Amino acid sequence: MTEKTALPHKKGQASVIKTPPPTADFAELFTSRAFKGLVLLLIICFNMVVLRNSFLLLSPSLSLSGDRQLDALLYGVSMSMLMVIILFHEEQWENMLCPGAFVLYIDAAILILYMNWLGWLLGSSITVWILTGLMSILPVLGLFIMVIMLKK
Repeated sequence: MTEKTALPHKKGQASVIKTPPPTADFAELFTSRAFKGLVLLLIICFNMVVLRNSFLLLSPSLSLSGDRQLDALLYGVSMSMLMVIILFHEEQWENMLCPGAFVLYIDAAILILYMNWLGWLLGSSITVWILTGLMSILPVLGLFIMVIMLKK
């Protein structure tokens, strides 16, 4: 702390005023638009990488565009953007079965299966089978949730 000597109030007395050092306001930093944009970009990139790699792990040798890498990238980007749109438009977070919560549940399940955290329990073939099913149903479920949210 820094100290300043103030003018004396009475003869022979000097009062000392202690002022706190300047501090950074972290609330402004964490609620700034730039920080929120950075966090959103990191979420999208992380989801995109996990979904892209899961797609490459699970997809057959055939592809829609002729290039599996391009198909995986398009799948990862589109599913990440769909998840973010659903999460930002959700208004019923107090309901644990709201569309936004379903998106988070599926995203968490894909991440857990991709990271093979339950491989010791489920086995590799069942883990891949469940991951394939989740990634196959994810576009259909995402579009269904968007329709439900747009009807409101």
